[in-house]
Amino acid sequence: MPQIRVLGKGARITAGTLCLLFLLHTLYWLGHDLVSAGPGPLWDLWTGGTPVGGGRSPGSGGFPDGAYPVTTPYEVGLALVQAAAVVTAFAGRRVAGGLLAVATVLTLSLRVQAIVSTGTHTSTNRWFVGLAGYSNDSTLGAVFLSSGALVPLTLIAAVVLLAGMRAWPQPGADAGPPPTRPAAPAGPVSAIALGASALLWLVWICYVLTQALGSGYGIPLDAIFTGRGLLLGMLALAPGWAWATFLPLAAVGALLAATRRVSARGFAVGTALVVLPVGFLSMCAYLRTGTLFDLGDFAPFGALLGRAQMLVHLAGSIAVLALMGRRGEPVQPGMAGIAGMPGPGLPGFVVPRGPGYVGAPAYGGPGGAPVAGGSPVPGGAIPGAPIPGAPLARRGLARRGRARTAGTSSLRSVPRRAATRGPAALRPQALRRPAGTRRRRAVSVRRLRADLRLRGPRRR
Repeated sequence: MPQIRVLGKGARITAGTLCLLFLLHTLYWLGHDLVSAGPGPLWDLWTGGTPVGGGRSPGSGGFPDGAYPVTTPYEVGLALVQAAAVVTAFAGRRVAGGLLAVATVLTLSLRVQAIVSTGTHTSTNRWFVGLAGYSNDSTLGAVFLSSGALVPLTLIAAVVLLAGMRAWPQPGADAGPPPTRPAAPAGPVSAIALGASALLWLVWICYVLTQALGSGYGIPLDAIFTGRGLLLGMLALAPGWAWATFLPLAAVGALLAATRRVSARGFAVGTALVVLPVGFLSMCAYLRTGTLFDLGDFAPFGALLGRAQMLVHLAGSIAVLALMGRRGEPVQPGMAGIAGMPGPGLPGFVVPRGPGYVGAPAYGGPGGAPVAGGSPVPGGAIPGAPIPGAPLARRGLARRGRARTAGTSSLRSVPRRAATRGPAALRPQALRRPAGTRRRRAVSVRRLRADLRLRGPRRR
């Protein structure tokens, strides 16, 4: 498994501050629509009660004159993601990394679309349905300038997020609370929900391309992917641009959830938050107009695909938020080579400073502590083995020390007075004389002398 990487504190605070600016921009235009049009007409517009288009002006159907809509249901989901990212970033939560990534990608995508559509809309080159006499409107210019100012900030936030990734835990630093990964039911369920959403986005693209290039209703591809003549709000997304945005997000979220990575929770929650309002308002629109089960005769497969996508987004988002919102499983450092535990050559791995280093850990554990069971960790010194690079005399001492310590499992430290006299000061800690060796050696010498006296002098 790969090494665990989390977002550093400095990068989290910086990206959170930039995301706060994104949130203020989104809330401003949502408030603009609420003040200029009112909650009722805006609700009617988003749920199909106020038609915009078909030769009717924006002021028809309850929408006031001179107040063309700026926001769409996607802006509601974007505001939720941005708010969640800001709160978790300043609260120091590990889930902030995934939320900040989703908020940054979505803000960049929606604001680039707004720059293209508001910057090129004229009375002869119409991008917005029903917006014929408002090509010089001050709101249109304000949306263009404010969106253009946010795009460089989103790029800066993306660079900060990529450069702020750090390995966890960092040696010599406070590790803080451990990262959490999705629990057992949350990972597979979120992977299925996000994977189904990504699959439906892909099917949508194939279906529309087939209709545009084949014998279908033939909407031009530039209108599908740019939204020229199809948009119902100044910050609206073109159908093809929405597919190109949410297909990678859903696919990456499904992959992270399936592998239960530490960034899966934030990524899945962010994706679910942005599509939940869209699915809910689409359901309200179908129920209000009574067309939930009416596929029509114009494009029945497309109507069926749209309703299936709406149900998957609504039910899948609720399931993802319910499961990913629960407490995850903390990731604890394990053995080397397992996620969370640095291995040889990685930060945090204890390596002796040199051959024969006095006080160097004899086993590869942190601080020189022996590993349970007596088996050394790869990279540590092996008890009884010759030390590479040591003089021959020291290797002889090592062999004698290995012979003395054979069959013993407990090691004791050398007395302080022995550290400055005799060859004991040259011996590694693992090869020094354990407790009881001197006593057993004296008994063996006495037995040998008694045996020699009984045998008598040796004849030549």
